Parts: sequence; structure tokens; C-alpha cells
Amino acid sequence: MILGASLAPAALVEDGQPRATIVVPADASPTVREAAQELSAYLEKMSGAKLPVVAEGQPATGTRVDVGLTQAARQRVPTGFIGDDERVWIETGPEGATVCGGGDRGTLFAVYRFLETLGCRWLAPEPENELVPPRKTIALEPFRLDTRPAFSWRLFSAGKPENERWGLKLGMNGLYSAETASTNGACAYWPRSIRGVHAYYQIMPAKRYSAAHPEWNPLLGGERTPTNVQRGQLCVTAPGLADEFAANVVRAFDEDPGTPLVSISPNDGYGWCECDACLALDRKLCGGRTTQQGLARAKPFMGDRVFWFANEVAGRVARKYPDKKLLVLAYINYAEPPDTIRPKPNVVPFLCHYAPADYSRAINDPASEANRQFNSLLKRWMKISPDLMIYSYVSKSMWWRLPRPVLYTFAADVKYLHELGGRRYYCQSSLSDWPLDGPLYYVIAKLLWDPSANPDAIAREWVNGMFGPAAPAITEFYAEVETAVRKTGKPYSDNPRTQAAGLYDRASLDRAMAALERAEKTAHGDEAVAQRVAEVARTFRYGYWMIEGFEQSAKLEATGDPACMEAARAAGQKALTYCEVSKAADFVKRWKTGAQLGVPNNGFGKEETKGDRRCWNSDETGPGDNACGWASFTIMAPDRSKPMVIEMDVWGESQLTSISINTSKNVWTPIRSQQRLSRKPQWDTLQFRIPPEALDHERVAQHLGFGGADSQIWVAAIRVQKDK
Repeated sequence: MILGASLAPAALVEDGQPRATIVVPADASPTVREAAQELSAYLEKMSGAKLPVVAEGQPATGTRVDVGLTQAARQRVPTGFIGDDERVWIETGPEGATVCGGGDRGTLFAVYRFLETLGCRWLAPEPENELVPPRKTIALEPFRLDTRPAFSWRLFSAGKPENERWGLKLGMNGLYSAETASTNGACAYWPRSIRGVHAYYQIMPAKRYSAAHPEWNPLLGGERTPTNVQRGQLCVTAPGLADEFAANVVRAFDEDPGTPLVSISPNDGYGWCECDACLALDRKLCGGRTTQQGLARAKPFMGDRVFWFANEVAGRVARKYPDKKLLVLAYINYAEPPDTIRPKPNVVPFLCHYAPADYSRAINDPASEANRQFNSLLKRWMKISPDLMIYSYVSKSMWWRLPRPVLYTFAADVKYLHELGGRRYYCQSSLSDWPLDGPLYYVIAKLLWDPSANPDAIAREWVNGMFGPAAPAITEFYAEVETAVRKTGKPYSDNPRTQAAGLYDRASLDRAMAALERAEKTAHGDEAVAQRVAEVARTFRYGYWMIEGFEQSAKLEATGDPACMEAARAAGQKALTYCEVSKAADFVKRWKTGAQLGVPNNGFGKEETKGDRRCWNSDETGPGDNACGWASFTIMAPDRSKPMVIEMDVWGESQLTSISINTSKNVWTPIRSQQRLSRKPQWDTLQFRIPPEALDHERVAQHLGFGGADSQIWVAAIRVQKDK
């Protein structure tokens, strides 16, 4: 709270001259010294006057500013304050100022809160996006601030030093780096040997263990298969695995004793061990059941298996490091709480708002079926693990930098999580793409400290600070983007290929574009503001045209009009002139190759030449990796009552015997060719006759695919012929 008083102001700087001294404890830690230097540096940026920093007991002239728990500060802070590490105390009066925390980290945060009272703002990570008001005279009106953060873990993956510095100024307490822990109050960081959330492959690298212990690899399709970040898990029941896994976690803490946490989560994706012992464990713990929470189809439920193994590891790690926390994702087919296993005290479930998820609405909005399911998961988890952490997709690379107006839904989620008792929150990504997400990161960081704050007011502060004279137009721009999604009422999560079409109201996007154009005109003459507006405009124009491409692609599937494929390609190409987004570029290539190959397609490699013809290989990555050999294409069937004949020009040395057609119910039907490939270096024409009963009668567009694994299949053209 802030308490006012009617005492005379204390001067820090007067007419550009220092009138105060910053005093730190005689035994000040590196973090407290860093806090004092930051205060001195920003006061100098404001006024041109450099305030000296001295240790308590040394001569101090002028107004005294105590930074950290000096002996003088210890006499002023409330009972119970010392040791409350992130609690902040700021008090000013005629005798000076006290700026300190209950611990070192709190002192660093206190300095930044104090500078905010003087008008400083850190709106985005880049130095050019901080606001430091020029003030030749700095006098302190008496006031008092006593605050602590509502969420105990306020994490994001900083990555770069500028992101870390920004996060500290906003009160985020990780995830940073081992190198800076001594000067940021020992904020959380990933151990250097186990970085990120997907950890099995890092803790038990296949290159180190597969030869000596193949039994630790998962049994998949009858073979022990080495793991990586996106392929395969571990055989958690294998003798000796838990011992070695735990020993490696202990070694990680030995090497980085300052970090409070590490992830011991499974690799991304699936690939669960199918050995008799693992399957027997599933039957014992959860009856070997399945789950379909937010998934396209039912999958074996792995929640009990994952947390059983986590407990096995946690018990071993706790013998040496009982206070370290082991993070374990609750994700995809292990998002539900375990049926029988309960996480040990040093295991922190890490619940991903991923599947099920609907980012168009708040978690507790009953109008969203996906979020209704997730809210149920959340409440169930809170009952058994109230100290869980939420994995929030504040930044979502899988959305290809398309407009994603989630500020108010995510702000509502933070407040709701706090009401439920949640106190740990992780934001995906480095929170640095402000040209796309606007005030979102700033608002979330502020709400994690104080969920009762008004997100509108915080967002308005950010927009005014970033865009100055262009702020009214930019405010209108953000409002129209928000309206574009809210007006359609369509849910979305993470797949723009299937969810972007129909999600945005085009009229709202057009008004947003018009507001941006007004902002560009208004910002002319203010170089910093003009540059920020240009970044927002460039990002939005990319998204605007990519959305048009998706709309044209959807129209193609609905109507079969071939002109839509060219319209989609043209829109996508225009989008990429503004921003180069790799996944979007790959998708635009699909529209481009569609025009050349004759059908919309996905999964083909780069253009090649064989036998004087342009062609494409079904294997995007080439032979040797046993992956990416599947390609797909779409044809139109206006009349699904008759057979269809698909004609393909295929290189004779290809590995193709059949194609498969997929229905909306995800049923794949293989169709064999009426001819055989010549096995010679020449172009052959194959025909595939598809009977009416194999077609998807619910839609004009028919989806087909072929290949798989390391298949090498070169195709030059695909056509639909009349059935003879």
C-alpha cells in the first residue's frame, strides 16, 4: 500500500547537481551493490547528476538514500519484513529514503519500483524502449510503499541479456542464467546441463547410453529405439534407469547449486515404451485406460506412469537436495492428474494450457468447451498439488506470428488462477515480440505482482509510453484486432492451417489497418515513435495477408475453384515481403507448388529436376533420417457419387505402391495403383481409382497422402481424370 504524508520533500538532485548519497550495508551482497548502481545510473540518466554510492559507516553528504538492509533501514521496516525475500519497502521523508527488500532480490525490485515512482518505465526489452523522464531537479514527496508479489514464481525464458534485464525491472524472477545469479538475487535459472522443459533426452542422452544400455530406450514396434527431443520416451521400468537418471539430476545441481529447480519432464510428443513391464505398470496404476482431453483421438493415458517415474527420481534426488524442485509437465496424454500416484513434495506438476485450450476465451468461460475441460483439469490438479505451476502460452510461435489478441483473456486467467490459489506461473518464450503482442507481456508481468491491478490501465500506460502522439490510433488498432476475433466467436489454439480461416472478422481487420495508417501519419516527425509504429505495421501487414491466404485456401477446399489457389499464393507471397516466418514460408510454398504440381499439397521437398522435368520428392529432409517421407495433397470432388481417377506422373525409380485417402473421421483407406512402376530412370504415369464409398461425402475437398519414413517418391504432376 502507499501512504501519503504532509512532510517536506527530500532533494536527491537540484538543478542538475547531486544532493544525496546512496548508502548500502557495510557487507552488501553483489545484488544489493548492483541495485544501488542501477539507482545511481538511472538518476544520472534523468538529471545528469551522479549520486555516489558508499558503504554504511562511510561519510555520506546530503539526503541519505538507504538501499538494502542497512542498520538504519532495519530500524524502519515492519516486524517480519526481514527474510521475506521479495517483499519491497520504500519510505521517503525529510530525512531521506529507504529502498529495500526483505532479501537481496527484494532490494533490486524495490529500486525499480522506486524509479517507477519517478516516472521510469521499461516497456520492452530493447534499451530504446525504456522511458527515462528528464528532470534536472528530483525531490521526493513523502510516501510509503509496502508490497510483495502475489505469485511466488513469475518465470519466462529470457535467453538474451536484454530480455533478462527487462524481466528484472518488471519483477519477473526467472528464468535467467547462472552467470547473473549473483547480481539478481539468485533468480531461478535452468541448470546448464539440463535446459528447457523437455528433459528425458538431455538427462539420458542416447549417444551416451544406448550402446551399453539399450534396455533404457523405449520398446516401439518391437525394437528398442533411441530417443531425442521429439521422438520416444524412456523405458521407465528398466532396472537401473531411475538410479542413473537421478544421479545425473544430482550432478546438474552439483554443477549449478544456485538454481532452485530443474525439469525432469518427458520428451515432446509420444513414443511411449510398449514393453511388458511398462504396460503392466499402466494397468496397475490406471487400468491401462486412454485419455482424449483436447486430443484429436484417444491416446493411452500416461499420467500415472510419468509421475510414478518422477517420484522414483525425486526420492533419490531428495537425499542430497531435499529443497530443490523437480518440474514435471502435465501435457497432451498426461495432462490429466494421475489416477493413483500423488506427486512427492519436491515434484512440481507443470500444467500446460495446450490441449485442451481455447485462447479466444478465458479459462473459466463456460462458453468454451475446450476451456471447460481445461478448467476441470486445473481444479482437479489444484486439489492434489496446490503448488503446481501453470505453463501459459503467452507467446505462441506455433501461431506463425498471426494476430493473437489474448491480452484480456490471459489477464482474466491470471486473476482466476490467483483466486484458485495458484502461485506459480511460467510464460512461454522470451516475451520479446512486442510488435506482434503489444502490451501483453507488460500487462502479464504487472498482474503477476498484483492481480488486482486494472489490465486496461496497465495497457493504456504501455501504449501511451510506446506511441506518444500515435497512441489514440494505436489504441483503436488494438481494439479492432481484439474485435476481429471476438466478433466471430470462433475458438482457436495452435494450428493456423486449420483454424485461421473464419477466425477473423475481415471488416474489423480492415479498420485495424486504417487505424495503423493513421498512426503512421501521426508518428511522422517523432523518430522513435515512428520506428515502433513501423514495426507494428510491418508485423500486422504480414498477418493481414497471411490470413487472406488462409481464407482463399479454405474457399478452394469449399468450392474447388482453382483461381483460389493462385489467390492464396499471391496473398502469401505478399505477406512474406513484410515478415519472413519459416513455417508460413513453408506453407506458402505449398500454395506455390500447388499451382505447379496441379493440386494443393504439403510435405514435399525442394524442387528438383529429373528426366528434364520439374518434380518434388515426398521426403522433405532426404534419405538417412527415417523421417519426413510423407507427403499429402488435396483434390476436389464435386460429385461424390461417382468413382474418381487420380493420375500421377511418378519417377520410375520411386518407392510408391499405393496412396491413401482420408475422411473427416480420420479413416485412411489405401488405394493401389492400376499400373506398376517401371523401376527405371524414366517418368511413369500411374492411375488410382477411388470408389465412391472411400470418398469423404461431407466435403468437396478430398485429402490424400503417400510415402512415410524415408520413402523416396518423386512426383511431377497430379491430375484428376474422368472414370472410364
